[in-house]
Amino acid sequence: MTPPSRLSLLGLLTACALAACSAPPPGSRSATDVASAGVATSVVGKTKCNPKSAERPFVVEWDATDVSTFQARAATDVVFVRYEGCDLEIVEGCTLDDERGHFGSYRPVEWTSGSLESLAIEDEGELYAKLPLGAASLGARVRGGEKFRMEYYVSGTRRATRSSLARRDLAGVAACRQATHFVYGINLGAFALGAATELKATAGISAFGFGAGGSRSRSTKADKRGGDLTACRGVSAKELDACKVPIRLALREIDPDDGASADKDPRPAEDPKPSVTKAFLSRDERERRASALYASAAEKSRMRDGRACLADLDEHDKLDPRPQYLSTAPAFAITRVQCLMLSGQCGAGKVLARKMVETFGGMDARSVDGVVEGYVASYCQGARDGGMSPRDELLAAKNRLDRGANVEKTDAATCRAAFETVQRLAPKVAKDERVSHAVEYARAAAASCLARAGDCTAARGLYPRSSESDFAALVEQCRR
Repeated sequence: MTPPSRLSLLGLLTACALAACSAPPPGSRSATDVASAGVATSVVGKTKCNPKSAERPFVVEWDATDVSTFQARAATDVVFVRYEGCDLEIVEGCTLDDERGHFGSYRPVEWTSGSLESLAIEDEGELYAKLPLGAASLGARVRGGEKFRMEYYVSGTRRATRSSLARRDLAGVAACRQATHFVYGINLGAFALGAATELKATAGISAFGFGAGGSRSRSTKADKRGGDLTACRGVSAKELDACKVPIRLALREIDPDDGASADKDPRPAEDPKPSVTKAFLSRDERERRASALYASAAEKSRMRDGRACLADLDEHDKLDPRPQYLSTAPAFAITRVQCLMLSGQCGAGKVLARKMVETFGGMDARSVDGVVEGYVASYCQGARDGGMSPRDELLAAKNRLDRGANVEKTDAATCRAAFETVQRLAPKVAKDERVSHAVEYARAAAASCLARAGDCTAARGLYPRSSESDFAALVEQCRR
């Protein structure tokens, strides 16, 4: 394995230190929905809606509010659900608010070229098999003889950083006891569904406005829709919000076994029988596997999944125990520093970060303090080991506001909590240039963070109206 040069690492560590490298839950149903469910809520219906045979459900019941709530949660954490019978409900409390990504997060979207797909619902059996979450609202109509057609377009997919999770992984968070599955994959795109008797599509032409033959009038006849199929046009689909909403989920059941999840080692399984070949595994092969683990850890760090990152690094160190290439070696520790802090071990992360920075030399004590502080602000969360001072907490909260305003959409509760932390600690922390800037900037950052999260009322209340053009931009951001 070829390590990065000292010069490139010094540049990386400095850059990483200075820059951050009331709605109902989705799937919930009203009393009217429940009343119309009919056989779907009976013992027979729940047997037909067996989650084990429908682990990739379309989320046909979600409205725009449900979608927004799901997207905000998925921006920072793996999403847990309770999936029983024909019902799927987000388990809102299955998370740690002070340590985002504790149970994993989602990788960037893998965009696809996409194509229009369709499915038909001819009878009740097909409804349960193809659209189990639609049984509550469509079941009575299908039993009455109506037939349905759905068209959908998948523009991209996001996958979780964890391939499995066990009950033991979730211990300590009471709400997680309600969860039966976690969302491993998210298909993004758009769909529309309507009664076949209302549609006039012909062969090769969309019934809901997709493609050159579609018409806007036809697209208005959908009973259910997610996103807008008329916005899905080849390579441009990924640029349009209307064609990258969650339309289908890939669910994985939480392992009931007492053992922790085994998502720690990307190496292929080996024959357990002893052999001379395994005993003398070639150095090249060990280094290749170690390199793959290090790359996996670096990706999980970017996804802010600190615990899974550390697991990969520990396996890396077992495979390639050369002292100079251990993830704990100060000259090679940049990823471990980030992941220690992301996993809440801020005290240990600060100690290793200082050793790392001092290894490269060329900095006075104040500069070293500044770089380490930058790492703390960018990566520390949770701080279960008591490794954060009030100053650290204030700067980290301001960094969370920055991320929520400029980097990734988060939820309104995270924005409010970060702003409240800055306000609470501002009188207690000695002022210098960095702290003063954080305090002064926090209100505007919190307003943008809330706007991006969809809480427009709170965003308008916080924004300092010193610039009418900036305020107009905030209002526009809220509308989106």
